[in-house]
Amino acid sequence: MAAGRGGHALPVEHDSVTGRNTTGHEWDGIRELDTPVPRPVFWFFALSLLFSAACWVLLPAFPYVTDYTRGLFGHSSREAVLLQVAEADVLRRQANSELLAAAPEDLAEAVGPQYANLGAAALFNENCAMCHGRDLAGQEGFPNLTDADWLWPNDLAGILATLRYGINADHEETRFAEMPAYGRDGLLPWDDIVSVTEYVLAISGQFHDSEAAQAGAAIFSEQCVSCHGEAGAGGLANGAPALSDDSWIYGRNRDSVLDVLWSGRMGVMPAWDDRLDEVDLRKLALYVRGR
Repeated sequence: MAAGRGGHALPVEHDSVTGRNTTGHEWDGIRELDTPVPRPVFWFFALSLLFSAACWVLLPAFPYVTDYTRGLFGHSSREAVLLQVAEADVLRRQANSELLAAAPEDLAEAVGPQYANLGAAALFNENCAMCHGRDLAGQEGFPNLTDADWLWPNDLAGILATLRYGINADHEETRFAEMPAYGRDGLLPWDDIVSVTEYVLAISGQFHDSEAAQAGAAIFSEQCVSCHGEAGAGGLANGAPALSDDSWIYGRNRDSVLDVLWSGRMGVMPAWDDRLDEVDLRKLALYVRGR
């Protein structure tokens, strides 16, 4: 007899289905069978102990204060690992020297995109992804680096210059680009700002007030063409985006356009010249250009 739930003594019974006796233990109405542990479990356990003991004796196994047990075989993978690291370092130095010696437009041919991508993806994720996204697709306020619509030259030399010197950064050779605050600074009256907004909506293929857009075209020609190009086509690689496509940084609806015209914009791209070495800058340029 055995005690079950609630302190009741339960008899040991024979289970006709399995052919085994119960133990007299019960949990929530389920009675436990008196089933022994299978013999193979003990065999595997014994073999595991023997294998472990052999490894402890034959191979390095136990550390102590300043060293470790060497084992009878004296095996060590340290020398093999150190040799592989040294060989990889030689290859890395050779590739880096070729990367540094190449002209910007020849970087891809010098080392190939695969070499640049090995380290550049980690560099980008650590330094750039918080603004441009891990997929380089950008977000509100930060440009997409995977499309054909760029604010500055997108060849390797241009990308390197942007990485080195930044945009509106504190580097002495930084590039400058600023959208004036036409409303806040009193450069245009409100009615003119509304008219230019309607014109921008018109050239970007959106619903607009035709009469106001016609008036805004003349104002746009006087105030905006020098940066954004005729009919807002962009393509001047001076930091001013095209306004006639659907690739926008700050939003392309009426309220967003009005806000930009009223308040202006001045995005900042950090200068990485004193933060990353030349090899890393060139790797990043290759990585961005190849996406």
